[in-house]
Amino acid sequence: MDNGGPALRVPYRRIPVIDVNSLEEALALNAGNTSKDPHVTGMWRGQPRHYPLARDPLDKLRLYGDPEADEPSLLPSAARHSVYFPDLAQAWCGLLDLYIEERIETLGPAVSPPRHAELRREAERFVNSYNYRTWALATAQHYGLPSVGLDLTSDIRIALYFALHRFHTDPETGVMSVQRATEDDDPVLYGLDVFAHDLIEDQNIAPPWLLCARPQAQSAFFFATAWGDSVNRAADRVYVAVRLKNHASWKSPIKTAEAFPPTYKDDFLSFLLRARERFRDLPVGDHLRRIYFPAE
Repeated sequence: MDNGGPALRVPYRRIPVIDVNSLEEALALNAGNTSKDPHVTGMWRGQPRHYPLARDPLDKLRLYGDPEADEPSLLPSAARHSVYFPDLAQAWCGLLDLYIEERIETLGPAVSPPRHAELRREAERFVNSYNYRTWALATAQHYGLPSVGLDLTSDIRIALYFALHRFHTDPETGVMSVQRATEDDDPVLYGLDVFAHDLIEDQNIAPPWLLCARPQAQSAFFFATAWGDSVNRAADRVYVAVRLKNHASWKSPIKTAEAFPPTYKDDFLSFLLRARERFRDLPVGDHLRRIYFPAE
């Protein structure tokens, strides 16, 4: 954010940039991340560095009166990688159908026959509901498939964890290496005020027996953005950008295993990795190689 001065810019608005110098100071910000509007929810997003939107200088001059204005880039992964999500949605939903069937069978011995039959009816209703498509989209994002949304969190500790670490995913294996951000990085924490209807939380759309471990561990919400031409709509909801100064000496507020539950704590991740072996030679295998997870 070197060229942004004291503020970032989005159309018609300035976003203040503030510096914090300790983990305790950063955590204290959480108390202010609320809105008096009951329809608006305070969210966080942490990144090991800030990325400016690649907008033509002439357009910046027209929008902001400054060809060097720094507009934050919060592009969904599908937009960044030029992936059209509907192209992979059918195969992805097919995998989710298999997982739901497996989950029902796994629960069978633990419940009574009448309850097992009710679970099957509940699963059928869910798969044929609008919420199923929404859950499929959000779950794809949580586990690494390109989507038209972003992961946000209500837990500032999670946002700080993502800001204080760099992640690299092996494109062939999906294994994710995690390294502490260095002095060469410029970690940033974004505070966002998001309209409640734009946020998707697993527990509000899926049956309790289908909730996945990773979004629960990360207090993650899927921010449904980037519809139509508004690929940077998430940036419109940022109200503050926080630069983490002297961060190399900070202690991470949580550990990697807390943010990314291992397979023995994440039934869905375990299923995806088994499915990747099972469907290795089918087109869906290309999608499954995008699933990321830390080495255990």
